[in-house]
Amino acid sequence: MDSGLISLIKVSGLHYRYASSPPVLIDIDLEVSAGEIVALLGPNGAGKSTLLRILLNELTPESGTIAGPLLSMKSSRVLMGYAGEETAHFNSLTGIQNAHFFARAAGVEKYEVSEMVSGLMNLVGLSNEADKVVSSYSFGAKRKLLLLEALVHQPKLLLLDEPTVGLDPVSRDALADILRKCSQEGSAIVMASHDLNFLEQLADRILVIDKGRVVSSGSQIELLSSLGTATRFQVSVDTSSIELPQYFGEDIELVDDSGPLVFETTRGQDALPEIWAALISARVKILGVEVREPGLAELFRRVTGQELPG
Repeated sequence: MDSGLISLIKVSGLHYRYASSPPVLIDIDLEVSAGEIVALLGPNGAGKSTLLRILLNELTPESGTIAGPLLSMKSSRVLMGYAGEETAHFNSLTGIQNAHFFARAAGVEKYEVSEMVSGLMNLVGLSNEADKVVSSYSFGAKRKLLLLEALVHQPKLLLLDEPTVGLDPVSRDALADILRKCSQEGSAIVMASHDLNFLEQLADRILVIDKGRVVSSGSQIELLSSLGTATRFQVSVDTSSIELPQYFGEDIELVDDSGPLVFETTRGQDALPEIWAALISARVKILGVEVREPGLAELFRRVTGQELPG
């Protein structure tokens, strides 16, 4: 975190469990500053959504502290915006009626509501649906309306759970632009998402959470530098009769032969034909190959031992 930024919320040693279940969050530390975009990345069930609901003050942690200027204000909930996995619309009202209601409930002045709502309706691609009742909306349209309602009062802290689910590419790009603008204007954003391309565009910091714990955190540059610049090839072979060659090509290293053969190289995918040729020359039967480039997907796999959910 940039020490020059104003801290809006700080979580220290946070623990949470539902009833008598095992802990969902264990010793979580998180500080979020004005203008910062923090991404939560982790397997399903890792505790990301629970953490967002605790930041919203919807859930009370078992132990740990949550502090910051937002929480000391009587209107702290109004200063936050939240779009979770569940929609909470009035299905018998139109989209624009819902948007007006939530804007006024969040404190937007009556004379400002129409302009702010219509502007966001246009940006997220809901203008043509504005006068239709929400019960007729598609899943994607309901998600857009949910995001609009979280954004319309220009919150100081924006909490988003899988914000790109259900969005078409145009709306997804529009949301990215909106979030950049919010950040530039000083809002802090915490979002949980499996949409790596979206996170790579926006996130200043990433927390990887697995089984309730933060297992890796830092800027994208910091996290990806821990992987090095090597491309990895995971080659499945028939091990019934195998004698591996000693040399696979320039700048190609066999780093693991205990299961599938794992090779690393800084030459990228150009090195694959040489690995292939060396194995075939040694009469090794190749069953398959996976290519893993340095990136958030590979980071996720290495620190959690799981593939990113589809």
